[in-house]
This record gives sequence, structure tokens and C-alpha cells, in this order.
Amino acid sequence: MPVILAILGALFSGFMMWMIWGNGMQVLNAWIDARSARAKEKRDAQAIADARERAARAPLRAIQDPREAALVLLSKLAMLRGEITAEQNVLLSRFVTERFGFEGKPEHHTTLAAFAARGAGEADSVVADLTPILHVALETEALDDLFRMMQEVAALHGGPTEAQERMIERTKSRLNYREPEA
Repeated sequence: MPVILAILGALFSGFMMWMIWGNGMQVLNAWIDARSARAKEKRDAQAIADARERAARAPLRAIQDPREAALVLLSKLAMLRGEITAEQNVLLSRFVTERFGFEGKPEHHTTLAAFAARGAGEADSVVADLTPILHVALETEALDDLFRMMQEVAALHGGPTEAQERMIERTKSRLNYREPEA
């Protein structure tokens, strides 16, 4: 036991001498600085990623009108097949004037909706951000009309894709929507 204590005492004494008279403090300070720099970089990278995500979803969070929310949902549904085609744009423009009753140029409304939908990224985030507005504002007939419009958009160009079907089902589940009985 005294031998072990002597060895430990010698190691501790050597460590303390290295810290005081050697370059131990510089090594220790360099290690602490490098560790705090890595932690700061990680925090900064997370803050930048969060800010970018908030900025991308800002147009969705600014939407208060359920008609605009429905138009963004329809635009995102069309984008799941790729870029919005001319046929899809014509259909969305027709919805803007005939079913939503927006005033002004329909291209203005469809462009803004496409901008908001494109910035959000994933279809699930669009559904998650917009369904609370629709859930509060829409009655059963309006929900039926919304899902008919979603089916029309998805049916263009050879029927709905798997991603479009998933988005429609996700929207139905978020809105607690049940198909009307025939």
C-alpha cells in the first residue's frame, strides 16, 4: 500500500510541476478553448438551421384566410408531381375564381400560394401548419368541396401518385374527415 501511495504521490507531484513550471496550463487552456469553440459552432449551426426553417415556413404561418390555406394545400399537392404544369395552373386558377371567389388576377393568388408551398419543403409540414385554420373555419360541405378539389388536382396527368395519396390521407386524418356516404 505505501508503494502505491508513493507512486500516486510522484505522479501527482509530476503533474503539478508540469502544470506550474511546464506548459501544462497552455495545453489545458488550448483543450478548453477548442472544446468551447466546437460547442459554439454546434450551437451556431443549430441556430442558423432553425432560423432558415422559420424563414421558409413564415409564409405559411402568415396565412389566416381558409381559402388561401386551401389554395396552398392544392398547390403543394400539385407540386408533389414536380413543378406545377400549365394544366394544373389552369385548374388552380379556375378554383381561385369559381370556388374560392378571390378578386383580381387568379395568377396572382396561385403564384403566392406556390411560393408559400415551395418554401415549406415537406408536404407534411404544409398539412400540419394549415389544417388548424381549415379545421376551425370549414363546415362539412366546404371540406367535401376541398377534398373533391384535391382529387381533381391529383387526377391530372394520369391519376394520383403515391405521395399525393399520402398527402390527401394525411389531410383527412388531421381534419378528422370522413367520406360522405353515397
